Amino acid sequence: MKDKIGSFLFKLCLLAAAAAFLFPIFWTFTMSFKERTDIFTNTPPLFPHTWTLQNFREVFGTSGAFTFFKNSFFVSLCTTVLVVLFSATCAYGLQRLSGKSSERLSGAILMLRMIPVMVMTIPFYLLFKQLGWINSLPALTLCYTALSLPLATWLCMGFYRNIPDSIYEAAVVDGANEFQLFYRIGLPLIANSIVVVVLQTFFFAWNELTLAMVLINKDVNRTMAVGIKYWAANTLETPYARMAAAGMICIVPTVIITIFAQNYLVKGFVSGAVKG
Repeated sequence: MKDKIGSFLFKLCLLAAAAAFLFPIFWTFTMSFKERTDIFTNTPPLFPHTWTLQNFREVFGTSGAFTFFKNSFFVSLCTTVLVVLFSATCAYGLQRLSGKSSERLSGAILMLRMIPVMVMTIPFYLLFKQLGWINSLPALTLCYTALSLPLATWLCMGFYRNIPDSIYEAAVVDGANEFQLFYRIGLPLIANSIVVVVLQTFFFAWNELTLAMVLINKDVNRTMAVGIKYWAANTLETPYARMAAAGMICIVPTVIITIFAQNYLVKGFVSGAVKG
């Protein structure tokens, strides 16, 4: 009886936590379809009295959201490709070079991820200003790649650690060189786990705001997060409905990617946590 009560209370707590997490998303969703009169009132209704698509038309028609969306997708995709490429190769080398030096180096790499983004903002700005790369999407991509690499490398090392040494030894006996061990043995065996790195990197680059605000000043190069922020700053009346519509557009790629990759995501976390 006590177990049933405990299980019920646990599920009730999970349900309450889910409701607290989902309500802001639900409110943003309904607000994106509301008219101005439904928002600027003492008692805003839970659902709009009249559902309208005008907010989405304004976002894509007059606010430059399509350009912002395209810039965010370009930066996030390029960052993800670079991080996966570099972290997979770097982690393989660190894991194969077993010993105290490898462990210390991997620990030092992980410590770099603990540095707040705000600390790196001014150095990045001064560096790219000297290079003439301000308002450059490739420069923003390099920043995101540098910030994402430490954690991605540490995660990939955990994935490689699950591969038994006997598999490598058997391949060496068959005449495989080190590159073949990486390309034909190591990389295919951690392919499912790399989805964790892909999602973590893509979501970070997609949602990052601080560096994008500092390095990008032109409208044509702004990302979605920065564009939404400037909508609120450059108007006398905060466009809540338009910002809600843009917010719903922002989460569409992340939701779609998560839905299709959720099975691989669970496998990746389990693979990285338990040594086989």
